[in-house]
Amino acid sequence: MLQALLLAGILAAPLGSAALFVPTRRGARGAGTWPAVRRSVLALIGTAVLAAAVAAILRELGASEHNLVAGAAGLVFACLIWMPVTRRWSARAHLRWASSVFLFVVYLTYALEWTFDSHLGAASTAGGLLLWALEVFAALLCCAYLWEICDALGTEHWRRRITPATRLSVPDGELPMVSLHVPAHNEPPDMVIDTLRSLLRLDYPRYEVILIDDNTDDEELWRPVEAWCARHNVKFAHLENWPGYKSGALNYALRRMASPDAEVIGVIDSDYQIEPGFLRRLHPRSPIRGSA
Repeated sequence: MLQALLLAGILAAPLGSAALFVPTRRGARGAGTWPAVRRSVLALIGTAVLAAAVAAILRELGASEHNLVAGAAGLVFACLIWMPVTRRWSARAHLRWASSVFLFVVYLTYALEWTFDSHLGAASTAGGLLLWALEVFAALLCCAYLWEICDALGTEHWRRRITPATRLSVPDGELPMVSLHVPAHNEPPDMVIDTLRSLLRLDYPRYEVILIDDNTDDEELWRPVEAWCARHNVKFAHLENWPGYKSGALNYALRRMASPDAEVIGVIDSDYQIEPGFLRRLHPRSPIRGSA
């Protein structure tokens, strides 16, 4: 029966993996009862379809009725047992995770049983157990990486700790001084200035803005930005023949331009538009820190 489970896992894992990358139409996603019910129903339907496909392939391969039922039933059990854990994922991500973990577990069980049943002798058995332990470690690493993939591609409802509607009652005196660094290279001046305008609208009492123009060779691109910064009290530096590319420009700003009172350094790309409450929501002593 273990061989039938292993064969079912070998068949199910590629099918479940392929399903995760098939493009689908994006439907309504979010929190609430209906999205959760929809994900559960689709996961059950997907489990039934995957088990039926595996059973059909096993039948074509000449598996006995007993092994066919055992393989399909083991796969269904593996999919059902993970449903409470993967309830925020799409059905495809759930099948990808469940089928792959099912294959890992069955294979490791099969390899351990084979090691003992082969009667290789004490030394060879010890060596086989060492290799098996290394396979367990490799499987755990694969599962950790697989979880990240499924969570990133399959999560339909992301739980955010702090949203734009969250009210934070942190006194201004407890907020750290922040130095925001904006590197730019051969960027359109209007776009850079729009970014700087959004930074000056931040709802935050203690911060500075530094624009570092990194080796822009066209003076018509950086001169308007320099003039705008001079009018709006934004620190500006134009670097010529400066080494290190973007990181070199940021190191220059950090070492030579940032305020000595700065406790936090932020890097903002020159094509970003920052919301006014951005910095306040990032404060580490938020009263809702650590909430689910």
